[in-house]
Amino acid sequence: MNTDEHDDLWGLLGKAKAPEISPFFSRNVLRAIRAEAPEKRGVFWWLRTRWQLATVSACVVILAVFALTPRVEQPDQTAMLLATEVSQSPDYQVISHLDELLASEESSVWLEQ
Repeated sequence: MNTDEHDDLWGLLGKAKAPEISPFFSRNVLRAIRAEAPEKRGVFWWLRTRWQLATVSACVVILAVFALTPRVEQPDQTAMLLATEVSQSPDYQVISHLDELLASEESSVWLEQ
């Protein structure tokens, strides 16, 4: 082997600038990979885009139904005690016909208007 021929090559290689890696090399490589990779869209993406309006409107309808349904309130305990006391009194028969008496009074033709 002739070392004289290789000495010139090694001399040129010794004068060459050493490569320097940028501190942002890995970030730039990952950015390039992400830009080239196609976005994978699955079933959930399709459901989200296609059914988003339907889902929101269904939620609104359900909330409206719950908000607009009348709530059955529990009767007051004092009113219940008063009602049982009135129903057990001997005057209950008179009170039961009181509504009919008042209705006949209101529809009387002899009342002054």
